Amino acid sequence: PGVTVVAEHRGGSYCLVLTTTNCVDITITVDASRENTASSRPIPFTVDTRGKQHMELATFEPQSISKPWDFHYRYQWLYGCPGAIPDDTVYMLPFSPAAQYKLLQGAHGTFSHQAGSGNDYANDWDMPEGTVVLAARGGVVVGLRVDSTAHGVGERFKNSANYVILRHADGTYGEYLHLLPYGALVKLGENVQVGQAIAHSGNSGYTSRPHLHFGVFRIRDDNTRESLPVRIRTSKGIKTILEEGRVY
Repeated sequence: PGVTVVAEHRGGSYCLVLTTTNCVDITITVDASRENTASSRPIPFTVDTRGKQHMELATFEPQSISKPWDFHYRYQWLYGCPGAIPDDTVYMLPFSPAAQYKLLQGAHGTFSHQAGSGNDYANDWDMPEGTVVLAARGGVVVGLRVDSTAHGVGERFKNSANYVILRHADGTYGEYLHLLPYGALVKLGENVQVGQAIAHSGNSGYTSRPHLHFGVFRIRDDNTRESLPVRIRTSKGIKTILEEGRVY
């Protein structure tokens, strides 16, 4: 949700136009099948759209105007843009230092954090709906969804989470998922400080119970998402891998 590509008719050609509503940093790959059709750029192609919500991707036109022409396009996209070089910043826990919550699922958890899932090093916190979520690191809000009320463990719920996504100074991204409907406390494009209240936790999306999912990732140069281990300051010291079932 939030990313559309449409073909706009412009005289004797069509222009593919990208529009985003929920996010401003994405990497998108476009492919097309063509008959007697030329493209303004080689097919397939991949572009990143850092900070943009509207852009022209490519133009298609007939190679020979005396013959029929046709094309069919398809696209896939990821949150975030490549180029991040992770630094050694120490993150805070994504909730009040005065609170404690149990870690339901940690790195390489068997429910949804398996190796290669894109959430390999994410953490899921057992958290009542409405709990204030804090930014574990400062950054710019580049992804924001608030309108989902759907939740469950079926495949159809995997793209139904409300979220806040921050771009950090090193180009990595922090994501806070399963938020309360209309529970965001920030706006798209807003600069957020570490420890700032950004949302209320909820139970939206692919969930079996209310909780907060927090993870850090980057988009690699091969256009794949990589989940990143980060150092987190806890009451038990600075940890990279947190233990499932423990309270922090």
